[in-house]
Amino acid sequence: MGGRLQASTLHVAPDVSRATLARAAELEPARRRAFKTLMWVGTGGAALYLVQDQVPWRAQLASAMADEHTATGERRSLVLVDGTQLMLNTATALDIQFTAQQRRIVLRTGEILVTTAPDAQGRPFVVSTREGTLIPVGTRFSVRRDESPAEGSTRLAVAEGAMEVRLAGAASDAPTLVRAGQQVRFNRQQVSSVEPLRDAALSWADEVLTAESTPLGEFIADLDRYRHGRLRCAPEVAHLRITGSWPLSGVNPTERILSSLERQLPVRVNRVTRYWVTVSAR
Repeated sequence: MGGRLQASTLHVAPDVSRATLARAAELEPARRRAFKTLMWVGTGGAALYLVQDQVPWRAQLASAMADEHTATGERRSLVLVDGTQLMLNTATALDIQFTAQQRRIVLRTGEILVTTAPDAQGRPFVVSTREGTLIPVGTRFSVRRDESPAEGSTRLAVAEGAMEVRLAGAASDAPTLVRAGQQVRFNRQQVSSVEPLRDAALSWADEVLTAESTPLGEFIADLDRYRHGRLRCAPEVAHLRITGSWPLSGVNPTERILSSLERQLPVRVNRVTRYWVTVSAR
């Protein structure tokens, strides 16, 4: 084969050979650049596919695009132009949409405590999440939106007055009425049974995290919202019940709470890094 190729070059003019080789040399860097570009596009597409359903990534994106937001562990108060008072809990993002027809708060993620004010223009006040719309008949309530890869949910806790809940994906427009001293959780399709209002639902506004015979797995999931990284509870201790109140203010409040859990329960806090912590059996 080598002999045949060598013999074939005798039939090609030298200037043609040089021009062809020069053209190939010019095209090679372009081919390499195109190949690298395709590799990066493919890698980026695969990465986006893998993370598109991860809650922290989606929550961070929602926070960056929102009108108002708080960082992890941050709480902040603000007063709207109509006099309505809002308190934003940790990792919260929301949009404020005031028009001539209505006053609307769109809660993207996180938790807010709302104390509504009467409007001089008589516009209704509305809070909406991806799961539904809340129309206050009263003045003080909290709304918390949790998002998971499977399905998001919204929790409503009414301190004063009453609230109408209208689901985003329900066939019927009939609202569910939640009165003062009650709380409820709902998704796009259904509303859970109404429960008595727990102190834990509103204690965060006083910078306190409260548990009332709460399963440890549920408590750890709530505590995870107030710290960076990932805090998890091992299945073998998730059923343990805990009651108490812990301050959320000061330096490293979540670390103090974890140390308290080790003193109160037969558990151990395993720290791979400060951003990867698991509560397991001692």
